[in-house]
Amino acid sequence: MEGIDIVDALDMSSSMLAVDFKPQNRFHVAKEVLKQFVGRRPNDRIGLVVFSGEAYTQCPLTLDANILRQLVDQLRIGTIENGTAIGNALATSVNRLRESDAKSKVIILITDGDNNAGQVAPMEAAEIARGYGIRVFTILVGKGGVVPVPVGDVPGVYEDQELPVNPKLLQEIARTTGGTYAVATDQDSLEHGLQAVLDRMEKTRM
Repeated sequence: MEGIDIVDALDMSSSMLAVDFKPQNRFHVAKEVLKQFVGRRPNDRIGLVVFSGEAYTQCPLTLDANILRQLVDQLRIGTIENGTAIGNALATSVNRLRESDAKSKVIILITDGDNNAGQVAPMEAAEIARGYGIRVFTILVGKGGVVPVPVGDVPGVYEDQELPVNPKLLQEIARTTGGTYAVATDQDSLEHGLQAVLDRMEKTRM
C-alpha cells in the first residue's frame, strides 16, 4: 500500500459563514469537499486539525475514512473562541506529523482570513514545518472584500461585512515550505485546489 501523511487544517472562524459560495456558505462547502477528498484517498493517512482563536486536533492520522468523514460532518462553527490562529493551526498540524516516517508529509491549510490570534507566529510555524520536511499547501477560501455574513441566529438575515484576507502571508507560508498557494471561490475551485496538492506529491510506502 502506498500513501501520503496529510493533515487538513480547517478554519472554523465565524467569517467562514459568509455566503459567497452561493447557495451555501464557505464552511458548508469546505466540509463537503473535505469529505469527498477523504473518501478518494483510501491509502493515505489523514488527520484533521480545526482552528479559530485556538487550534485543536479533531482526529489524529488515520486510515479510517468513515470516522474522519463523521467527525467532519459534526463540526459546528462557534464551538471554539473566535479568531484566526493560523500559526497555532500550523504548529498543531506539525505536531501530528513530526514523528511520521512517510516520505511525503503534507499540511493542507484551508482558511479565509488573516492571522489575528494565537501564540505562534505563522512564519515561525512555517519554518518549523520546513525543518521537519513538511510541505504546507495553502488554500484561501472566498473572494475577500465585502461579503454577506449572517446576523445573529436569525435564518436568512445577512449584512455585508468587509473581511480581511492576507494572500501574501499564505503565499509566503507555501513558498517557505515548498508547497503551493491556491484561491478557491466556489466548490469546483476548492476541489481542484485539493487535487493539485496531491498531483505534486510523490508516493511513499506505508
